[in-house]
Amino acid sequence: MSNKLAKQQTKTLATAPILDLEADSKLGQEQMSQKDFAIPNLTILQDLSPQTKKQRPEFIKGAEVGQICDPVAGEIFDGEKGIIIIPVHYRRAHIEWKPNRGGFVKDHGLDETMLNRCVRTDDGKNVLPGGNIINTTAEYFVLLVKDGVTSPYVLRMSGSQLKKSRRWNTMINQLRVPSKDGGTFNPAMFYRTYLLASVPESNDKGSWMGWKISPDKNVLELEGGANIYVAAREFHKQIKDGLVVAQAPTDHDGGTTTPEDDSAAM
Repeated sequence: MSNKLAKQQTKTLATAPILDLEADSKLGQEQMSQKDFAIPNLTILQDLSPQTKKQRPEFIKGAEVGQICDPVAGEIFDGEKGIIIIPVHYRRAHIEWKPNRGGFVKDHGLDETMLNRCVRTDDGKNVLPGGNIINTTAEYFVLLVKDGVTSPYVLRMSGSQLKKSRRWNTMINQLRVPSKDGGTFNPAMFYRTYLLASVPESNDKGSWMGWKISPDKNVLELEGGANIYVAAREFHKQIKDGLVVAQAPTDHDGGTTTPEDDSAAM
């Protein structure tokens, strides 16, 4: 190295600013609120899921049918082993889709009046006069627990999975824990964790991967459980206050991935 080049490098190092990246945390995000973020969806990968197709831009390396997927982050979870989640809030929604996997149109929320305009087809679809489809959908805001850290997601069930949703809701509603007066009470939805795995299912209309839902530990039994419970309670409050926005559904997370053999109003 020449003396000239060495002097230039020494000068550059000597005048380089000292950066404190941690002190700059969140700069540029000052005007962002909870409403500026969309909670991502959790879905089970199916035969037609683009995450499993190398030629599709949504492709995720290593993605396979039956895995549980966060399509936004490109993260996949072992569907057979399952994931631990905490349900925080439930909503029944009526979601409008274009036919033939044409995409999401509108979330009509609790309003089910459009079902009165639908024709029920032989394959169980509720079809509007213009051809769009209305799917009754069970929507859950959940916290995924992994290595002691929680992450918020939205999980949707429709079609053949509505039976699973009803059973899950029954489990939640019938849970009883001891009260201070010696009786029992039904705790908050986020009192218990659940193991969600994927299982193969089929009927005379086809085959698909569906949810298997099993009750798991009390949240307070988790490491740092008290803090996780408080975080779940705060997440629930944000949802009720309208401060949390769910990512719009795709036709791969509860729209048309399973035969619509059970899409009647819940």
